[in-house]
Amino acid sequence: MIVVQNRLIGPAALAEHVEQGFAHASANMKELPGFVDFKLLRAEGEVTGLDEGEVLYVAHTLWRDRASYEAWRDGDAFAKAHSGRNSGSNSPLKSTLEVFESVLEKA
Repeated sequence: MIVVQNRLIGPAALAEHVEQGFAHASANMKELPGFVDFKLLRAEGEVTGLDEGEVLYVAHTLWRDRASYEAWRDGDAFAKAHSGRNSGSNSPLKSTLEVFESVLEKA
């Protein structure tokens, strides 16, 4: 299993927009080969490193293997989900991507 986390920091005023955008973009992910799970997490309480008025999100995805994640990342669904006028270098969100290999799992 591969866990991919995209840490997103941005203005709290955009929280509703961010949440709606991820709800829309993630709606069909369950149909992707190798996709297992998606969660959008919003930090609660004080978070070290955030400026006043900022919020931290983590877009957390679980994939069967790295090849499945890379196929999605390099495909049309990813491009479409990340093609808005406020995406890429125009995004008001600071983003840090982290990829992890699961080495121990317990249910």
